[in-house]
Amino acid sequence: MPLIYRSAVKLIRARGGVFTGHDREHDEFTMPWGDRVMVPRHRGDLSSGVEQDIRRKVQGTRREGG
Repeated sequence: MPLIYRSAVKLIRARGGVFTGHDREHDEFTMPWGDRVMVPRHRGDLSSGVEQDIRRKVQGTRREGG
């Protein structure tokens, strides 16, 4: 099931993420362990790459090399 904005925010908040700000097209959340999660604010499904990035950061794992 593809991730949409609303379900991404629910997932982040369920894991302790806190809203910390926004810019023109994204909302920023900070996880308890310090990862920043940017969620694009638009209709429809998030792209698979964005969805994978959000899920990794919510789980508390970091990408290799970055």
